[in-house]
Order: sequence, then structure tokens, then C-alpha cells
Amino acid sequence: MKRILVLCSSSWDKQGLTSENYPGYQFVFYGDELVETPSLLQVLRFDVKLYISETAKKFRRETIHGVIGTGDYPGCMLAAGVASEMKLPGPKLRDIVLLSHKLYSRDIQRKYVPEATPKYAPINPFRRLNGNLGLQYPFFVKPVKGTMSIRARMVHNQEELKQALDFSFGERVEKFLLLRPFQQLLRAHSDGRAPAHYFIGESPLSGVQVTVDGFIQNGRATIMGVVDSVMYPGTISFERFDHPSRLPAPILERMQVVAKTVIEGSGLDHTCFNIEMFFEAARDNISIIEINPRMSYQFADLYQRVDGTSTYEIQLALATGAAVDFQRGRGRDGAATSFVLRRFQDAVPLSIPSEVDKANVLAKYPGTDIRIYAKVGEKLSAQDQDVGSYRYGIINMGARTYDELLENYAEVRRMLPFNYRDL
Repeated sequence: MKRILVLCSSSWDKQGLTSENYPGYQFVFYGDELVETPSLLQVLRFDVKLYISETAKKFRRETIHGVIGTGDYPGCMLAAGVASEMKLPGPKLRDIVLLSHKLYSRDIQRKYVPEATPKYAPINPFRRLNGNLGLQYPFFVKPVKGTMSIRARMVHNQEELKQALDFSFGERVEKFLLLRPFQQLLRAHSDGRAPAHYFIGESPLSGVQVTVDGFIQNGRATIMGVVDSVMYPGTISFERFDHPSRLPAPILERMQVVAKTVIEGSGLDHTCFNIEMFFEAARDNISIIEINPRMSYQFADLYQRVDGTSTYEIQLALATGAAVDFQRGRGRDGAATSFVLRRFQDAVPLSIPSEVDKANVLAKYPGTDIRIYAKVGEKLSAQDQDVGSYRYGIINMGARTYDELLENYAEVRRMLPFNYRDL
């Protein structure tokens, strides 16, 4: 029995990482309090280096065969540090930190795949702008460390840029506290020129968006597949993620070459990764949006359905030093999709699907993964949300074909009733 330490777990981890799903493994969940809402005193006293050291010391007294963290921040970073302290397989903490920082990641991309890297520049949001960033308007601006596109937007002039970077005193304090552990890691593993509170400006990218999923073991990267990212029409909010991609094979092959080149060059090892990219047909151009040096837990069952191997299974092998066994197309389904339920107006749910409603869906479409985030009586905006939309659920499904999958999904939506009061 292999015992796996899972740091800062998500709801996907808790549901996916069970001995029932993975016989031969026992899972120890730890550090969940770090992804909940800590007190001001806890944040101010938190020392990420000490936490890594003490966690490794605590679990050295137990039998642990591997350490994983699937979350963007701080899960995958803490897992890399603890695994290193315990002399277990895993990526170097420095590589995780630099690739997780959007500006340092761009530096790595520019070194190894300059043709796939847009122009970019650091921006200090708390300093008066002098208008000389080396970028032409319009450009895209986003935090160097952020999730779910929060605070990310296109700006067309200096006034819009100032609005994008307009933080109240309370927001500045909140940002400082949230990013304090990441800043501690940056002091230890970077040159310090782009602190955690910085933003990055980038030349606009457009086209068909995808996510390239893979893993790297012993310095050799393997691409598992490419997932199409489909937006709600006229927005930059994800509607669904389709696996496998329907882009032409030559384009997919070029994307895989870009992904393997940058990941192998970066030094990252013994972990899963996913890279968001654009393909712009008019210029026949492939561009990297961002690199995530971790597995995508939202896509784990998509690969299980289509390829017969979950990304969790691959991450477990990497964390324990076992050879990864992955081949495409060994799953029961020909297509799988993660559907994202969204509204474009804030609202208060008056009712959400019941357990009976969900049971009826599972009876008709076995294996459907239903996740409802909306809570009766609570505004959708009370949860972290993308700019301009409100996510209230996720439904993952598979079928023999995409046409069958979309038909089944339409029926599932009818079987899961929501009732809202618009705000």
C-alpha cells in the first residue's frame, strides 16, 4: 500500500483520490486550512519555508511514498518543496515558482519558443504610470499571479489601464496578504525584479484557444492530448472544454512541439503540466497564453473517459517514481466535455437541483459528474468569479461522439432546474 500526502486539496481531489478509485493507494490530506479563509494573524505569521520544513518533519515519522498538490496556489508549490525535503520524486520548487509567475514564465518561453511568445512588459500597479511600457495599445493586462482571469482585461488607452489597476486601500492590503507566501518564495527563487503584486501587459492574442496537457518524467515530456476551450459567444468566459481537440492534425502536432520544447527547456520534471495556447488561422500562428506546471484536475476524468487513464493516475505515478503508462484512445468514450454553467448577470438562487434531480441524471447518464456551486440565498458574486460572468456549476460527461454528447447534455440541463432572482 502506497501512502500519498495530498496538500491543499480541492473538492476534485477529495472526490477523485480514494482507495476505491486507486486500489493500492492510501491518501493523507493535509493543509486544507491554507485554502480556506485564514485569519489576519495567521497570514501575518505564516512562513512558507518553515511550513514546508515542518510538514516534511511531521511526515518523515510516517511512511509516505509520494507528495502531490494539484492546486495552482499554494498546493503545487508546497508539494514540490515538501517532496524535495523528504527526498521523494517531484519537480524543483524553483521551476514551479518561476513557471507559475506570468512574467518569469514569459522569460522562459521567450528563450525556448520565441515564435510562440507575445511581447510583454512588467507593470507595477501601485506606482504612477509614465506611459512608457514598450507596448502599443490595445494590450492585455493581468496579475503575474492570479486565477480564473480575475482582474484580467484588455485596455485600449492609458485611462483604461489606470482603471484596471485602480485598487482601494483595502484591496491593496488584501492583495498583499493573499500573495505574501508567494512573495516569500520569489525572494528565495527569483531575481526579485517582479514582485508578487505586479501585473504584466501583453500584446493581444486571438484565435482558437486550447489546452495542451502532458507530463514530464526524467527530462522527457509526453503530450497526453489537446482540449478545445470553447467560449460563450462574444465573451472571454469558458462555456466548455472538449477532448479531444477538433483542430487539424498538423496544427496539433505543431502545438505539441512547442509544448515539449518549452517544458523540457524549462527544467521542470516529474510532474504533469498544462499549457493554454491560441491558434490564429489568419497568420497561421501558435501562441502560448500561459503555462501551468501542474495537472488539470477539471480534465482528469475527460482523459479517463477517452484515453482510459486519469491525470490523477499519471500524477500518482510521477510522485512515486513509477513509470507512466499512457496511451491515447483506450477509454470507453470517443468524446468528453467539461461544461461550465454561467450567468452574465448577478443573481440570488431561489432553488437549485435537488439530490433527487441529480440521482435521476445519474440513472439516465451513468458517470456524469455534477458540481453545483450556487447556494440558495447567496449571491453568485459571493464566490470568486471571472470578469463579467458568474459560474454556478460544472458538468463533466462523455459519449461516443460529440453530437451525441451535446444532445445528452441538453437533456441533462433540462433535468437540473435552477430558479433565480436577478440583481
